[in-house]
Amino acid sequence: MAGKGHGRPVYTLREAIASFLDRSGLGRQGLHDQVGRAWCEIVGAETARHTRLSRTIRQGVLRVEVDSPALLAELSGFRRDEILRGLQEKIRRKHIEDIRFKLGSDF
Repeated sequence: MAGKGHGRPVYTLREAIASFLDRSGLGRQGLHDQVGRAWCEIVGAETARHTRLSRTIRQGVLRVEVDSPALLAELSGFRRDEILRGLQEKIRRKHIEDIRFKLGSDF
């Protein structure tokens, strides 16, 4: 809070926007939670256990680590378009334009 007004607190624009994003679920953590829930619904709980989503979506790209070469081939080759469409429908915002998969090592 930046200062005091006439009985009401005065906030900086940054504080006001951050507060709004947190309350609305539109902030980074809220978006990450939405993507995580949608991911589990789309790929299924068993597949989701073998994947790890990046904490951020940069330039519209969601990065996903997988724990096996076979799953990497399945998701990136056979299911990528289906998953991308599903995420875009469930999130209902243009935040995710692409998905990039890679083999992870710390599962």
